[in-house]
Amino acid sequence: MATFKCVLDKRNKKNKKDEYNLTIRCCIRNDVVYLNIAKMTEKQYHHVFLKKSTDEQSIKFRESCNTYITKCERIISELKPFDRKKLRMMFYEKDKNVPQSLLIKDLFQYYIDNYDEIKLSTRNHYRATMNVLESYQPGLTVQEVTVEFLKKFEKKKIENGCSRSTIDSYNRNLRRIINYFTNEKKVIPLQYEYPFGRSGYSIKNFFPKKIVLSNDEIKSIVEYKDFDTPAEEYARDIWLFLYRTNGINFADLLRMRWDNIKGNCFIFFRVKTETTRKNNIKEIVVPINPKLQEIVAKVGVTDSPFIIGKLEEGYSESTFNNKSRSMRKKINKNLTTISNKLNLSVPLKLKTARDSYASTLKRAGISKDIIGEMLGHSNSVVTEHYLDSLDIEDTFIINDVLF
Repeated sequence: MATFKCVLDKRNKKNKKDEYNLTIRCCIRNDVVYLNIAKMTEKQYHHVFLKKSTDEQSIKFRESCNTYITKCERIISELKPFDRKKLRMMFYEKDKNVPQSLLIKDLFQYYIDNYDEIKLSTRNHYRATMNVLESYQPGLTVQEVTVEFLKKFEKKKIENGCSRSTIDSYNRNLRRIINYFTNEKKVIPLQYEYPFGRSGYSIKNFFPKKIVLSNDEIKSIVEYKDFDTPAEEYARDIWLFLYRTNGINFADLLRMRWDNIKGNCFIFFRVKTETTRKNNIKEIVVPINPKLQEIVAKVGVTDSPFIIGKLEEGYSESTFNNKSRSMRKKINKNLTTISNKLNLSVPLKLKTARDSYASTLKRAGISKDIIGEMLGHSNSVVTEHYLDSLDIEDTFIINDVLF
């Protein structure tokens, strides 16, 4: 059994400034080791550690001392058998493989900078989460992430108008960071009380209800010809391409290649599934029927390896993300113009192509299992939730029977 505490070591005389060594006292079985980390007067020690003053400087100093205690815990767990000299050597040796702080922002930053198995867009989402948490509580440490903290964070964000799904995404990122530095990097103290799970804070699986375009509205988009500019027509055609290729995302279309055509079908994996840890990802198979062939011929760029010709071979991840973002912005702007002209019940955006595809199949009586297969869902539960979110328009029909 090992214990660690930040203490003022008075075994030696104080210096001319009336300071003693501030040390981490390590008690390992019957052995005691003092590891010096700073100099401090008795008055300062009482103010920071005994009184536990809440001024910013005192709080940050205690936080930095906690990182030293964590380092001692990690060293002792690895140091078998125990060796005093090795403990000292390893303690004062700078560890470049782990973050030197238990501040949430530092853990996030380390993960963003060093974890290679995530996409650039995911890194950006982690960075956004880090900024939100730091804005909510500056200087937040792991020890302060408790069940009570998570409940208060959730309540405050809801009060500020943040959507439930967005809050859940922040908390999933936070949970991943805590799991990573607990189970893989092992820098979070063993006595830390894990706040997530059934006995703690549960992250909900929230699927927001949404109203979708009616079949008549979808037909009006397909048949629309009153374009003011070529950019408007191109925007509608890109939406139509997404709709007719199983409701894929724009990112999937942007990188779709001519060699994705196998026989009379497009066959490819969605961008979204590339870095998933699931082992049952599915290929998307899209039959190239005459309607799809017509739109491919209209927007396809035959002298490029990519269907819509907006990328070049060897593109970087950042180039792809920037191109996708800028094109989506321009296309959605033109889709908004079309939406206003048609007076649609739902704003026309690129992302509505997927909802429109799924709702069209559902209204035609296609089974949920087949719809899930066409959408590329990993299991029927995902499809069930997805289609449930499309049923809200039925409530109008149901309530029409009321007097």
